[in-house]
Amino acid sequence: MLTASDADRLSERMLSTYCRECGVATPDDVRKACEMMISKAARAIEKYNGTGSAIEVLQRTTRHVSRVAATEVPHA
Repeated sequence: MLTASDADRLSERMLSTYCRECGVATPDDVRKACEMMISKAARAIEKYNGTGSAIEVLQRTTRHVSRVAATEVPHA
């Protein structure tokens, strides 16, 4: 398994490539494409680690995104 840092870089590159391949043109397109990836990733976790693990990962991600959003400065 890659280091966390290497895996992070690879995931960024994969998501960029995926979004380009999907032809995203708007923020809503990005949301839709990423939602598909999140769904597929959760289903893979479920398949190999069980439903509870998939739910735990999604909940942890939700909490992380909520914390980041709470600390962001609103755009003018």
